[in-house]
Amino acid sequence: MTAENYRYADGKPEAQLVNYNTVRPAELKLLYRELDTPSGSVNLSTLRSQLTIGDDDHLNQCLNFMHGLDFIERPEDRVIEPINKDVFPNLSFEAKLLHHLHQQERPQDHLAAIQGVAFDEAPKTLERDLLVTYLNRELDYINWNKTKVNMWYRLYEGIGAIDYIDSRAIVLSPVRALLYELLERFEETENSNDFGEAVTWIEQYFMTVLSARPGTAQLHRGVTDTLQNLIDDGIVEVRGMADAQNEVQLPETHSRTEKPAIKEFSLNDLPKAESAKYRYPLERFTEVAQ
Repeated sequence: MTAENYRYADGKPEAQLVNYNTVRPAELKLLYRELDTPSGSVNLSTLRSQLTIGDDDHLNQCLNFMHGLDFIERPEDRVIEPINKDVFPNLSFEAKLLHHLHQQERPQDHLAAIQGVAFDEAPKTLERDLLVTYLNRELDYINWNKTKVNMWYRLYEGIGAIDYIDSRAIVLSPVRALLYELLERFEETENSNDFGEAVTWIEQYFMTVLSARPGTAQLHRGVTDTLQNLIDDGIVEVRGMADAQNEVQLPETHSRTEKPAIKEFSLNDLPKAESAKYRYPLERFTEVAQ
């Protein structure tokens, strides 16, 4: 099933998602795996005995965050019931989390909306202090500060939607694994290799990838860097077409002054020699935990 089958959870907590600042993506991934049971529901005491995720209060914070994102419902205080398991069932947890974030309605759309603000303000990297300023101007229904921006940063960096330079700067590039997976899932779901349709689909269901939308769409510079890595690795092939409609332009760079346009793409299998480049950041945590 696809996003059309997405269901919003009943009885969701009212706390703003960004205020769950103690929640870490690695813990969410462990919880998601433990909740994937044939029975369809899990008792809280059973879950507590299977996991070591801080104290009871912290475990409840993680569960409330997942409830707020429509991963679970709590029909009773001690019963956790996973939902939306059949929405994009073959996606990684990382891509699923992006989809759930992207599905939220205002004011709980703020975590997904941050990426769009960042893309509008910077081509490749952005200092966190500046992002606080931009968010208080563009998403003024939340009172932004460094703590809230850091919560978003840890979440999006942990699932590979952005990258890290140092304590101040955010790299607005997804990891190769994420961009490859989303292109692959579009190709399988929509039976298409039209690049314009692919980036529109990714923006509709997962995350921002474009920096300019009127007229010919332009891929954001940070996403273009990741795409170029995929091309250089021989994992993705792209091509333009004469007189093609709905092409996607790549931005100018210091080594390229023209703006090439992409109409179609094709994917190759991941070679084993390149596999380390195509791992999500959280995989190192889950492998240790297993």
